[in-house]
Amino acid sequence: MNLFTENTTLIIPTRNRPIQIINLLKQLKIHKIKFFEILIIDSSDLENKKILKAEKNKLQINIFDTLPSTSFQRNYGLSKKNSKTEFVMFLDDDVSFFDNAFYEMHKIIKKYKNNSSIAGFGFNQIPMLKKTNLFENIKTSKFSEFLGLYSNKQGHLLKSGWHTKILNVKNDIYVDWIYTTACVYKSKMILNFKFDEQLGQYGYLEDLDFSLNQYKSKKKIIMAHLAKFYHPINIDRSSFSFGVLEVVNRYKIVTKYNLNKNFFFTVLFLRFLISLSGIFRLKLNRFLRAMGNIYGSIQCLKIR
Repeated sequence: MNLFTENTTLIIPTRNRPIQIINLLKQLKIHKIKFFEILIIDSSDLENKKILKAEKNKLQINIFDTLPSTSFQRNYGLSKKNSKTEFVMFLDDDVSFFDNAFYEMHKIIKKYKNNSSIAGFGFNQIPMLKKTNLFENIKTSKFSEFLGLYSNKQGHLLKSGWHTKILNVKNDIYVDWIYTTACVYKSKMILNFKFDEQLGQYGYLEDLDFSLNQYKSKKKIIMAHLAKFYHPINIDRSSFSFGVLEVVNRYKIVTKYNLNKNFFFTVLFLRFLISLSGIFRLKLNRFLRAMGNIYGSIQCLKIR
């Protein structure tokens, strides 16, 4: 069976994770998933570069060395892809797929391949642990939904610029955005689009911004619920610097796509109160993030 992957360029940005990416590529090989080309965009330190390059021929990959920035790395991969491939797949270097994930994705892509209104396809992320906290309970409440501050609809962009998560969907659904963790786009649909390199080295919200290019163009994105994968969440989001980043980058989204700035600041204030309450629960990390939110808000107000 010839899968969509055989006409696909796979782009994987990586930094100092040679073992993870080698394991990922070996997993694809075990399941006989063949891509037209695999482009590894590597911003690792020298010693980690050597580890990966030693496996280059065995894994049949192309490696490009770049500066560290996920947005820049993905853009660089797009600039190096073969122009003849019909699809582009973006993938993080530490994911793990269910055995039948690519076969299920192939069914969806085959079904919508010639549908000009469909631009992209997302794999379905299955959470390894279910997290609940006070903020999650408040923002997903009926009261928040009534005020237009949040929604229980997965993969939805709100007027405030906040977007809802996409985890363990139960049916194939249309969404406003998809994770670049594991997704596929039709090459012709993203010819004129790039990842926003102004979102910082970490590229927080780059997947939302890139997806919204399609949303703005009135193209649709589909989540394939049977194409499942795991992704360990190991990024520290409790620091002052992340508190700044999440506010400033979100405000850029709101401004760029002409969303509601008043709703943005209302939701931000709610998030701030919940984070600030962390100091009373002896959670210093939440307090630092809240202080970052304040500084980020001041930056946004200066350019409002």
